[in-house]
Amino acid sequence: MAPGKGNKQEKAAAAQSNVLVAIVLADSFDDLFQPLSFNKPRCLLPLCNVPMIEYTLDFLASSGVKETVVVCKSHSQAIEAYIKQSKWMRAHSPMKIKITIVRKPNSLGEALCEIDDTPFVSDFILCTGVVISNMDLSQLVKAHMANKHKDPEQAMTMLLQEATPSHRLRDKSEESVYVINPRTNRLFSLDSVSSLPKTNELDIPISVITDNPEVEIRADLIDTNVYICSPLVFSMFRDNSDYQTVRRDFIHSISTSPLESATFYAHILAGTSSIGADGRTTINRSASGRRGVSSRGAGSVGSKDEGGISNHDLAYVSHSGYTAGVIDTSSYDAISRDLIARWAYPLCPDSNPADETAYSYNRGAVYKADSVVLGRESRVEHHVMLGSNSHVADFAQVSDSVLGTGCRIGELATVRGSHLFNEAKVGKGSVVERSIIGERVNILDNVFVERGCIIGDDVTIGPNVRVPEFTRIARWLPQEIGDDSSDSENYASSDDESGLDSDSDSDKGNSIGTRNTRTSGSAGERPTAASTAASGTTGNALELESFDLNVVGTSGVGYVWSNVIGGHDRDGVSANTRAWLRRLRTVGSVLGDIATAEEDLSKEQVVSASVKVSDESFEHELRQSIKCSFERDYDVGVAGFEINNLRFTFNGSQEDIRRIVTQEILKSIDVSALPGSAEHVVSRWGELIKRTVSSNLEQVNVVDIVERFCALDGSLEESVRSRLFLLVLRFMYELDIVEDMAIVYWYNKASEKADGDDVSQDLVQKIATFVEWLEEESSSEDEEGEDSGSDEDEDSD
Repeated sequence: MAPGKGNKQEKAAAAQSNVLVAIVLADSFDDLFQPLSFNKPRCLLPLCNVPMIEYTLDFLASSGVKETVVVCKSHSQAIEAYIKQSKWMRAHSPMKIKITIVRKPNSLGEALCEIDDTPFVSDFILCTGVVISNMDLSQLVKAHMANKHKDPEQAMTMLLQEATPSHRLRDKSEESVYVINPRTNRLFSLDSVSSLPKTNELDIPISVITDNPEVEIRADLIDTNVYICSPLVFSMFRDNSDYQTVRRDFIHSISTSPLESATFYAHILAGTSSIGADGRTTINRSASGRRGVSSRGAGSVGSKDEGGISNHDLAYVSHSGYTAGVIDTSSYDAISRDLIARWAYPLCPDSNPADETAYSYNRGAVYKADSVVLGRESRVEHHVMLGSNSHVADFAQVSDSVLGTGCRIGELATVRGSHLFNEAKVGKGSVVERSIIGERVNILDNVFVERGCIIGDDVTIGPNVRVPEFTRIARWLPQEIGDDSSDSENYASSDDESGLDSDSDSDKGNSIGTRNTRTSGSAGERPTAASTAASGTTGNALELESFDLNVVGTSGVGYVWSNVIGGHDRDGVSANTRAWLRRLRTVGSVLGDIATAEEDLSKEQVVSASVKVSDESFEHELRQSIKCSFERDYDVGVAGFEINNLRFTFNGSQEDIRRIVTQEILKSIDVSALPGSAEHVVSRWGELIKRTVSSNLEQVNVVDIVERFCALDGSLEESVRSRLFLLVLRFMYELDIVEDMAIVYWYNKASEKADGDDVSQDLVQKIATFVEWLEEESSSEDEEGEDSGSDEDEDSD
């Protein structure tokens, strides 16, 4: 060996060991975000209009990480393309990024086994690609490295966050219980207790209690999906590559196995949980062997310390900060709310880590990008983020929501607690309630999307439909291949790294435009112009499948999504069998329609007559039920229960119920005793009307019903019509049955109509002064809110 060559190699190895390296797992190995992750991996989905992986990379760079290995299997081309055009590829980037594509893994353990661990000569950071944090881990890494001198068997340090039982980031399906040495923070045992169904047993080795003078059992901690690991972790995963998760499988198995000597430690970020809470219990064992159970705080002092990350080691390590991982849609929503509410400051929307779009912070935690258009009568309330070129029309409401670039919210539409990706549209009078809406989704007029729904990219819904809660709708059916191990495994063959088919992408626009049709081919294929030509069919004649029109509406485009796990759905029917049954049912229905066309035509008049009789019976029974409730002075809850029973019995519509209930309430007003009679009746029974209203458009419909009754009811004298109309609207407004914006909208539209054209101009002019007052009140409230908002900003600064 040449003189000095060995020294150079040693210096190079020492320099390499001082470089902090991180591994980012871009795959989630689950389907919790389907069908949103059909076109792109979870880590590229936007959180507050920024791809989630951007938060992770920014967090690692600020922690002193110099090299990051992004490990991915599905959608690898999309991830690689994003990284190449990001700021991390610029010359001045503080961190080097390498993309490693693994082709076979179906679990976290298998993915780590395929990684070349040669560069990892020292400890490294392991995290998922959906971690959001404002912490600097550099000091914790130093404390972790220093502890290796005390405990050479140290394998990992977990980063945990304290949380109260009601914290919105806690997993509702299970509860993790950690057994920790409160002095050294060594993790002795980790067990998960199922919440559904509830389990009251813990799997804790008895030796943990008997061999340690003091242990702390804690159920108030959340795994942040951030781990500082020793290189020996690679060999441990190679010994058993079946681990699906780090916490539930890997740490639990190793820490409770008597054959394993590796040790684990925890660094706990202070949260909102208080000392002495139910989530923390300390067990002390005295020298005589007697044990006592008490509630103690973290850092309680036991007997002689056997090593570990002591309080002295952590003296310069911060126990404050925000770190969380997006594990499901619930945590996605919770973290988004935290960022908007500035709980993770300085990590917030107006300090965009992607450096692409600038947001201005306004009162009520409303963030606006450039070119945002707000209608004069629109309402953008608290905790809202508006992407560039988004538009909110007059009389539309947006609250507690995130709108991506180019989103459009139509007149009288309502968006509450929801996330709309780029170019999503919500039509006139539609409502989106606590849901996630994908890119280019078109929600047509008068659609109600109930809470918990996930709508995939390019879906069209409506008009005039109600999407049930927790429904998932996709533009394409999944490729039912029986393997559901990751976000994209259902949609791409194993030969396609990125999980995207270029041919399908190029024809995506054509397939969207072909409504209510599917080209022939396998159930998992996207309908394209190429596949249609190959099949030799055109038009609707030989189409095998149709969209789920009962859910997406007559003009809708999309399918109801059902999870396919292990080749079987939740009913236990194999995926291939269900696809075959769907084809058979569709073809059979087409043949049946041809064979029975004449019979259907002959029955059409009979069916129409029976529907008419049914509608008349429903209206008669409903009016009698309401009158009976008035006469017997039933409780509103009882009256509402009777109305619902009739609705389900006769399959009545909500529109008919709203009309009939409103009319019967107006009929019960004694017009000779105004205004007292109107105030009493509306106060007593107005809740029945309120229960039939769920959108701004339906509020406008209530105003229209009241106007038509006051204008056309033959029992009313001309002298009381306009007065009754004004009084009823006033009391409905005061009781929050209809909001001011609904009254103003109706007034503006009615003023444009000619007298007698479905509206009485005498009644319209009667409420002109009332409408002016409503507009003045709204303006004064906005000014007061702006003043209070500026005061809050000064206080926060």
